Amino acid sequence: MKTQRCYAQRRVQVRRSKRLAAVTLSLTALLLLTGCWDIKNIQDMNYVTSIGFDYADNEYRVYVQMLDFISVAKVESGKPSQHVPVWVGTGKGATVIEAVNDLYQTSQVRVFYGQVSSIVVSERVMNKGLRDIQELQNRYYELRFTPWVFGTTMPIDKLFAVTPLFHLSPIISLLHQPMESYRQKSTITPITSREFITNYNEPDQVVLLPSIRATAERWKQDTSPHEVLDINGAFVYQDGQYQGWLSERKLIGLRWIDPKTSRSPLVVYRDGQPEAAVSLEAPKIQIRPIVKGNSAAYEVSVKLSGNISDIVRAIKETELEAEVAARVRNEIRETFVNGLQINSDLLQLQHTLYRTNNKEWKRLKREGNLKLMPDSLADIRVDVQLNNAGKLKYPAASR
Repeated sequence: MKTQRCYAQRRVQVRRSKRLAAVTLSLTALLLLTGCWDIKNIQDMNYVTSIGFDYADNEYRVYVQMLDFISVAKVESGKPSQHVPVWVGTGKGATVIEAVNDLYQTSQVRVFYGQVSSIVVSERVMNKGLRDIQELQNRYYELRFTPWVFGTTMPIDKLFAVTPLFHLSPIISLLHQPMESYRQKSTITPITSREFITNYNEPDQVVLLPSIRATAERWKQDTSPHEVLDINGAFVYQDGQYQGWLSERKLIGLRWIDPKTSRSPLVVYRDGQPEAAVSLEAPKIQIRPIVKGNSAAYEVSVKLSGNISDIVRAIKETELEAEVAARVRNEIRETFVNGLQINSDLLQLQHTLYRTNNKEWKRLKREGNLKLMPDSLADIRVDVQLNNAGKLKYPAASR
């Protein structure tokens, strides 16, 4: 009997221990749960979609573009019937951080930067230096390195207020989705913050910051001009130094030496009259540095394929390919010379030497013999292969 009582007591103790362990485990789990007690509704935060930096009157100015994501969701779920509002905030301060904090004073609710998809920098900030801007991005955890980066000469608050056609969400614009337009017409390559920072301090590396503006010259809503965004050039950096701004026309040859080029149109003229139009794509580029004594020369080879978009007059296919190649060659050389005028190596010739023959690059750099001259670009070879004429057959008489 005594043994049975002991066994029964032991079972009771075991059950109590199990219950105690279960309660302890449950309490511990509750303490470890992150829970959703502090979750905020979407309308309880200001979501920044773009941030801009300017410098005027000896102080920094920070601009933010904010959208009502509830309105954006309604627009994206169906055809928009009314204008999607854009909110633009401004902060001022002696430093970038002080300007950001000044913005918070009137923001009413928390400002969240996790949705930023573009950064805009004024030319005045470029002239002063980007160190403070980069410091903010490096230290503030909500700002990622994936946003697109642009430069501008126009007031950033006006730039942020521009809205797309058809009352679409401002997210569906060149400021936030530049690759959509670039894939259709490749001229100046969009660049992300990560790419810009990576190449910014590379020896003899040229980095182009696309120049964005608002223009009312091309589109109208009924009879009223409507402002839209446009890439009209680029701000040029080399060795981490701002070199100047060049228009899209002066950079036109870069599309043929950029492997990212998706598709770019070209019109061939004869005697001032258009002869044919082609669409070229997927350039394959090879740059060969040639070091002789105390100088370096460079040979550039480009292979392009493409389609014939329009034929104004009958011309042999081989003749057209030769004329297109000559036009591409001229554009590349013109762009190279335009870069020399602002002391920039737009074709990345010196950086190619740095990558492929670092020993000679160091020697020439040390001796001060790396400076590019117009004849440093010794040769440009261009090979063009036109594949088809689209839906129309190539004129039989011109084969």
